[in-house]
Amino acid sequence: MGGGIAGLSLGLALEQRGIAADVVERLATPSPSGTGLYLPGNATRAIASLGLLDRVRANAVAVRTQKILDHRGWELTETRTGDVWSRCGPCLSLPHARLHAILGAAFGESRVRHDVSVEAIDQSSGRCEVAFTDGRSATYDLVVGADGIHSGVRRIVRPDVNPQYGRQVCWRFITQNITGVAGWTALLGNGSTLLAIPVSGSEVYVYADLTLPPGADPEPYRHACLPELFQKFAAPVSLLLERGHQDEAPVHFGRLGQVVMDDWVQGRVVFIGDAAHAASPNMAQGAALAIEDAAVLADVLAAGQDLDTALASYTRRRQHRIRWVQRQCAARDKMRALPALARAAIFGLFGDKLYRRSYTPLLAPL
Repeated sequence: MGGGIAGLSLGLALEQRGIAADVVERLATPSPSGTGLYLPGNATRAIASLGLLDRVRANAVAVRTQKILDHRGWELTETRTGDVWSRCGPCLSLPHARLHAILGAAFGESRVRHDVSVEAIDQSSGRCEVAFTDGRSATYDLVVGADGIHSGVRRIVRPDVNPQYGRQVCWRFITQNITGVAGWTALLGNGSTLLAIPVSGSEVYVYADLTLPPGADPEPYRHACLPELFQKFAAPVSLLLERGHQDEAPVHFGRLGQVVMDDWVQGRVVFIGDAAHAASPNMAQGAALAIEDAAVLADVLAAGQDLDTALASYTRRRQHRIRWVQRQCAARDKMRALPALARAAIFGLFGDKLYRRSYTPLLAPL
């Protein structure tokens, strides 16, 4: 269930191992997302395992540096990504819709059943009887919830698990790269962030987030004027807010949340990607972990073990990495919330070391 990056990656990985799968997507048509993706080296390594790295690289921009600046544009730290990720793969960025299209072409987008959701799942005798919203039903050995942070499958089998939201909201859009931003560039303010990443020869992905006052209603911020809201931020990223506003670029607004589950397996139902472990975007691991999940789950299902053993192996192989990322995301969010002088001192003195510490465990093989 879920025809996004997680679901298409898993469908393709299973097919490559001779395992048949139906992929079902609640949206009527593939979503033309107007957002971008940054893919660290562990993401591109997982993409390479699907045989798609050359295709993705041809449609992406190589990201060789990550810079953190304060809100005035003064550089706090810079990391050369190739020095960290050389054992895994290149760091790339591209529009979300482009990666989705590549995965869809490899798996066969026409094979995805659109405008359909799961209505009920009845587990008995080690199998799942699934009722769909289009009136059909079918019996499966396994159901995979790959349907995102608001997973419908999770609501059915784990209604006690809901996304946890803090006070952060974010805006995301793609616009023309009028400032020539060449790498991953973030500006940190007090309770706010601006980030720009080139995603093509002429376009840049812009991300902005803000921590709201306690008890504030997020909804009025949906249509906020971003140039006014972030007016204290310096060039180059602040200029991109104005350009996006002038171009009326489609802006995606949302609250930042996470999903924490004690077990991703419930009988013959298993969760991958954001449905299992959504986290803060500050480590850019959403797509990376989803594709890794797909590769590992396909491996254990193809290993010839009984299903209980295979699913236990999936959990064991994924648990440490997922827990590490979620803990690191929480720690990085706390660090960003420090007073400006303390934050500048930490990033200025230890920024590169902190980056390496955060990501080094993800260099290990899956």
